[in-house]
Amino acid sequence: MTKISTLVLRIACLVSACGFLSWNAVLSAADGDPISIGAVLPLSGDAAHWGIPARTGAELAVHEINAAGGIRGRGLAVVVEDDRCSPADGVSAFNTIMASAKPPVAVLGAVCSSVTLALAPLVESRKVVLISPASTSPKLTGAGDFIFRVVPSGSVRGQVFAEYLYRDRGLRKLAVLYINNEGGIGGSTVFKARFTQLGGTVAIELPYAQGTTDLRAQLDEIKRANTEGVLVGSYPPDTVAVLQRTREIHLQQPLFFTTEAVQNPEVLRQAGDAAEGATYILPAPAAGETVEKFTAAYEANFGKKPELFAAEGYDVIRLIAEAIAGTTAESLGGSGIRDFLRRVRDYAGASGTITFDGNGDVIKPFAIKRIEGGNPKTILVR
Repeated sequence: MTKISTLVLRIACLVSACGFLSWNAVLSAADGDPISIGAVLPLSGDAAHWGIPARTGAELAVHEINAAGGIRGRGLAVVVEDDRCSPADGVSAFNTIMASAKPPVAVLGAVCSSVTLALAPLVESRKVVLISPASTSPKLTGAGDFIFRVVPSGSVRGQVFAEYLYRDRGLRKLAVLYINNEGGIGGSTVFKARFTQLGGTVAIELPYAQGTTDLRAQLDEIKRANTEGVLVGSYPPDTVAVLQRTREIHLQQPLFFTTEAVQNPEVLRQAGDAAEGATYILPAPAAGETVEKFTAAYEANFGKKPELFAAEGYDVIRLIAEAIAGTTAESLGGSGIRDFLRRVRDYAGASGTITFDGNGDVIKPFAIKRIEGGNPKTILVR
């Protein structure tokens, strides 16, 4: 297993002619032209709370790479299109980026699993690498040779959460409420399969349409079901609606969220005391020198701590840059970048250690957290 270095060290190696890579014109474009990377992200709509930080993290990576001299004197440029967490808009955004005079060598995106799945056949036909900073649908495993992600599959998340609720919390009868899209369906399906396998029961299961924030009917029905807890798969706006409505109807069952939405600062601000006690699961926060440097740089540039998926957006750009720097002119196309990424082992990223398997998936530990005193508190990591 070969560990890849950071981009800055790789560039230093190239400039000093240390023999790692022979460059004879990495790209056919004129010297000085920026190398284009596409980005399809939700910058408006239900998932903008996740898409905007991913874009900001990507911008920081580009800034650092270009400030360090770029890739053999060539800067990076990210072309961003808003997918609004809509598969149709995502396809349109991707086609717009690829139709540009200088098509990108790879693409960052998408956040919403439904959009990433819609893009899968397009990137496969064009043989361009797509790396998601946030999509978790189990369907992405095996969806194509050119698809990668830097967050673990929801299949792992669902199993871990099911085991926690059954074994650690001792719950046996649950209600399930989830957003009716690829991410929500995938997360609830995996959870339910493992929970029932362990011996638990899902007494009631209610999907709702993406964009819905009036969930009174569903939550009233769940209250009448008298379960021991409620599993919720939601985006930030509907997470606020769930928290506020459960407070209004005095729902006594604890809430367990399968997404990171409840941790969003704006969600906590809007929900206020209604968020108290909410428990959720997300990839465990990373630690180490890379994380510390990223956090310091992010705060220095943007005046705030990195929000969820900022580190993942940063890592995607860094990995694409690594692949470009480690690929000869003859193999720089999507296949070359893909093959480089498949060899990535133990990459120390801002979002944690990254090793891609044959499906482009990563394995990372999960943290289970609870809101206490208005702040997230880690309960356990596994």
